[in-house]
Amino acid sequence: MDIFIIWSGPKSYAVASALHGWLPKIVNAFKPWLSSVDINKGARWNSELSAHLEQAKAGIVCLTSANLHADQILFESGALSKQVEPTFVCPLLIGLEPADVREPLSQFQLTRLTKPEVLQLVKTLNKAAVQEGMSERHIDEVFEVWWPKLESEISTLPAEQGKSIQRRSERELLEEIFDLVRSVNRYSQTVLVNNQPVMTTRESVPDIVIRTAKNLDPDISVWRIALEDNTYHFLLTNAKGDKKYTIEIPLIPDTLDIDRIVKTAITGRLRTHIGTDGD
Repeated sequence: MDIFIIWSGPKSYAVASALHGWLPKIVNAFKPWLSSVDINKGARWNSELSAHLEQAKAGIVCLTSANLHADQILFESGALSKQVEPTFVCPLLIGLEPADVREPLSQFQLTRLTKPEVLQLVKTLNKAAVQEGMSERHIDEVFEVWWPKLESEISTLPAEQGKSIQRRSERELLEEIFDLVRSVNRYSQTVLVNNQPVMTTRESVPDIVIRTAKNLDPDISVWRIALEDNTYHFLLTNAKGDKKYTIEIPLIPDTLDIDRIVKTAITGRLRTHIGTDGD
């Protein structure tokens, strides 16, 4: 299975090169492709690069503070995302935290360069291999054997001049999450107009939650949103911060259920989980 490794800059390349030799030791079916190593001398660079982007089943994007906004990183990542499932485009954070990464790269599953997260990265790549993949037990065992080698190779990475990263505020992060969640969860319903079916756009789940909450208390705002296990987890608070409301909503609920859950949470008369009745 071809794995396209994207890099830019000396630190990024050092990690990319280490992964190029290390990944096949974990899963034999892994065939990492690295432009600096695998493009034949005299070959037409653009043609070979494009061909391998099309063949790839997964990709690793080696990100550092110096290349976060590099044209090459964004171009190759975008091209790769059109060829493979988004789950299998894996930005690897080298000296970075998830909060440092902005769209479009923040839309992918970010991996920090730590032992637990690299193990999870390997398992994600293994899923892309489908029938060529190995059992998780095999990966766990082999990973324990070979992790020290990778750890040694990445322990002394070259320094590079990177732009200072401006840490984003919780508010900025929340707004990005809110916009993303709202954009992916707009759904439609069919209604009859003059006996003809017409598609009408419905509000997203976060929109309905906010609207309903503000109707009850205009001072309420969203403090945190998370989407896990097909369930939205909202934490709402008032302007003073002395009142907080936890609300859980299924990914695709009925609008009436959302209204009921939000009203229940804020008035405090019933439990906040869908499908439970009051005492």
